[in-house]
Amino acid sequence: MANILITEFMDPGQVERLSLEHNVSYEPELYLDSKALLDKSVNVHALIVRNKTNVDKELLDTVKDLKVIGRLGVGLDNIDISYCKEKKLPVVVAEGANAKSVSEYVMMGLLTLFRGTMSSTESILKGKWDRSEHVGSEISGKTLGIIGIGTIGRIVAENAGTMGMNLIGNDIEISDDDKIWGDLNIECCSFEDLIQWSDAITLHIPLNQETYNLFSEDVFKKMPKGSFIINTSRGGIVNESDLLKYLKNRHLGGAMLDVFENEPIKDSTLFSGLKNLILTPHIAGLTVESNVRVSQSISDKILDFLISGRKE
Repeated sequence: MANILITEFMDPGQVERLSLEHNVSYEPELYLDSKALLDKSVNVHALIVRNKTNVDKELLDTVKDLKVIGRLGVGLDNIDISYCKEKKLPVVVAEGANAKSVSEYVMMGLLTLFRGTMSSTESILKGKWDRSEHVGSEISGKTLGIIGIGTIGRIVAENAGTMGMNLIGNDIEISDDDKIWGDLNIECCSFEDLIQWSDAITLHIPLNQETYNLFSEDVFKKMPKGSFIINTSRGGIVNESDLLKYLKNRHLGGAMLDVFENEPIKDSTLFSGLKNLILTPHIAGLTVESNVRVSQSISDKILDFLISGRKE
């Protein structure tokens, strides 16, 4: 029987399932207290986290008997993967379990941004009835630039293509002659061409040294006037100060951000007063359905590992 520590929220049914065979400590806000996290982790064999628990070298050295880490999601920037590899400590992720939720969020963002309905409720409640102020555009016929053609990017392509959008894409991990481009009806192009041709851009790439501040002033000024950007990947890929500058000067038509360099946002006043900006608290991949899928996926993998000692 193993000791399992869960430091962030997980589907209750899966917590109960794990508890049938193992000693489970479910403390969904433990990540907020680094000292308590270290104390609780000492005798843990399996650690389950989301994106807020800082699984750094200090924590990994504290948990002497740790056998496996489960990530309720796919992003790994909160886990010291290099040190995990050095310690030969496996990390299992819920690959694809929340992809449908993120892709639906992107489609919601595209429709909202193109139709320009972000401020219509406030306007109506103020007694205004200015229909001309809220005349938007159809997404059919517009060009969507998809950066990162992984599981989520591919579902976005299918959904957007069904709604009549023209698709262009860029992914440094996929060769230009890969058949996936044709299968998804995406025109493969360079990053430079994508930012200049897209009416809207959606990001589906990891945060690393190459992608940090990938979207900053040099890129925003090359995007078409009135174009949109949606970021559901990681904060830091988009330079927030530069984005706000190009939203305020109306070069960009609008943006939807679900992720931020600092979460929660430290100074919310920086983002206030913009009618062409939509902010959500890192929930693109979080729905009732995806939480169940993600939790079940990690439960399956943790249980399998504790029995076999092997990562899938």
